[in-house]
Amino acid sequence: MSLALVAVGTGYYYVQYRFNQVTKVTVKHLQVAPAGTPFNVLLIGSDTRANISAKDQTSFGDTSTAGGQRSDVIKIVHVVPATGRVSVLSIPRDTAVTVAGDTTQIGKVNRINATYNSGPDQLVQTIQNNFGISIEHVVQVNFVGFRGAVDAIGGINLSFPTPARDDYTGLNITSTGCQHLGGGYALAVARSRHFQYYANGYWQYDGTSDFGRIQRQNAFLKALITQSEKQYNPLTLNAFVGSVVQGVTVDSTLSVKDLVSLARQFHGFASDSLLTSTLPTYSASYSNYPYLGALLYVQQPQAQQVIAEFLGTPTAPTPATPPPGPYGTVSTTTTTVPAPTSSPGGTTPGTVAPSATTTTIPTNFDPTPC
Repeated sequence: MSLALVAVGTGYYYVQYRFNQVTKVTVKHLQVAPAGTPFNVLLIGSDTRANISAKDQTSFGDTSTAGGQRSDVIKIVHVVPATGRVSVLSIPRDTAVTVAGDTTQIGKVNRINATYNSGPDQLVQTIQNNFGISIEHVVQVNFVGFRGAVDAIGGINLSFPTPARDDYTGLNITSTGCQHLGGGYALAVARSRHFQYYANGYWQYDGTSDFGRIQRQNAFLKALITQSEKQYNPLTLNAFVGSVVQGVTVDSTLSVKDLVSLARQFHGFASDSLLTSTLPTYSASYSNYPYLGALLYVQQPQAQQVIAEFLGTPTAPTPATPPPGPYGTVSTTTTTVPAPTSSPGGTTPGTVAPSATTTTIPTNFDPTPC
């Protein structure tokens, strides 16, 4: 959409030139949605350390400490052009799935972020087969592209109810209230899985790990939308695009025409209209997959209810190969807990054991857009 705004401000041929600089990837198993109908974009946050500078390696690590790539952020964006509705479904990185495609490298069952190691196509296949959600486009963002894009639009604003820190990502917020964050600190917030907050006289640990990180990423997305709405200066937009082309990869079917159409339809989209939800999962003390470490298993029927609401349909699609439960059979765990619902404030269901009730995840210490 930002590329399209540049086209409006400086000319279509210039944005076409810039768009040609964006890395493209062929994803064989993408679906095709008829023009004007709802479609889904898979947004991937890649943790690859390949081709980053020596300076950045001190913050992010290098290929010797984190080889390959994993999709540590997996969000599906559902766009309804006719109504202007946009919703986001987050899938926790440790969710157990039935792997699609070639299983010789990672096995028939693995955590979902492992399916990205060889590129987005296997991840796309796995999502479509396990959840019945069609994927029409893919956007991948790495650390450098994320940080540069935030800096180019002048940073974002997040309000912190308490001081916050994360020694793993370098986050260190010493003051409360609305804080202006540059790309480095914005990335530290979005990456934070070891979040700590200062309350009642001591530092307390957010034990929700990836679930808390998903919540903070959703807050970041809304803050980014708010900040982007203020940017109409062609020079600022050009700087943003210059940052994007260095750290963003899109599927080869996405065109400038698509972007311009989206910009026309959603240029006035407000951040508080963004609907967010997280796929409900649970943990298990024992499983058939101890060699994979701690996994999360899709909680049913809550997951089907959340997917249906995310897509705005009466029922969820029927998956071809549903995700497994801890003992290899299809995950059909039921509880008496009502399904979480999407809202502009977002939802982040917790993990539950097969016979337990849903864990309520506190969010009063998390940052919010301001």
